[in-house]
Amino acid sequence: MKSKLVSCADKLHNVRCILSDYRQEGETLWNRFNASKEETLWFYQSMANVLCTSGKDLKVYADLDNAVKELEKTIKGVSK
Repeated sequence: MKSKLVSCADKLHNVRCILSDYRQEGETLWNRFNASKEETLWFYQSMANVLCTSGKDLKVYADLDNAVKELEKTIKGVSK
């Protein structure tokens, strides 16, 4: 359980940083990644799905889920 909590906190931090940088840099942000923005989003969605199923009672899991949804909304809103 502790390792899932640490992983969740790490992914939450990463998603928040991606969101912040994306809002400042726009599409050029994705040049830093080895994966496309779609692949990056898929990764964080998958991680949230796995991590959030076991700890719905802790706020950090809800925060990760919300941050990933915000990332998806932000990416899809800009790329349309």
